Amino acid sequence: MTDIELQGARGPMPVYVAEPHDEGPWPAVVVIHDAAGMSADLRRQADWLAEAGYLAAAPDLFYYGGTLRCLFAIMRQAVAREGDTFDDITAVRTWMEADQRSTGQIGIIGFCLGGGFAVLMASGHGFSASSVNYGMVPRDALELLEGAC
Repeated sequence: MTDIELQGARGPMPVYVAEPHDEGPWPAVVVIHDAAGMSADLRRQADWLAEAGYLAAAPDLFYYGGTLRCLFAIMRQAVAREGDTFDDITAVRTWMEADQRSTGQIGIIGFCLGGGFAVLMASGHGFSASSVNYGMVPRDALELLEGAC
C-alpha cells in the first residue's frame, strides 16, 4: 500500500494505491470516495479490494481546495456531467491501464457521491465494470446506461 501523485486537472493529485500480495498482473479498480473525502475507511476499501485480487487506486478528489470548496464544485460537475472531476477520474483510469501491474481491465467503484460518479462513468468512459454504492440514480438512467459495462 502506497501513496503516489498523479497529474490531475488542477495539479498533483494524491492517490492511494493498494495491490494484491500474489503475482500480477491484476484487474484494476478506481475507488471513488464519498462526501467525507479521502479517509481511513476509503483506504480500507482499497485494501479489501487488493486482498480480493484487484489493483486498487483511490484518488483524493478534494486535493485542490479542501472538502467544502471541492464538494460543491464536484456536485455541480456531476449535475453538468462534465468537468475536472471527470478528468481526474479518467487520469487514474489511464494510469492504471498503462501500469504493467494491470491487466488493462479497469472497473470503477464509488460510495455515495462517488457512487454517483460510478453511474455517470459506467458508459463511454472506458470502464469494464461499475459498482455503485449509495449513489444517486439519474432520472435518465436507462438512456445514460445504454451500452454500459
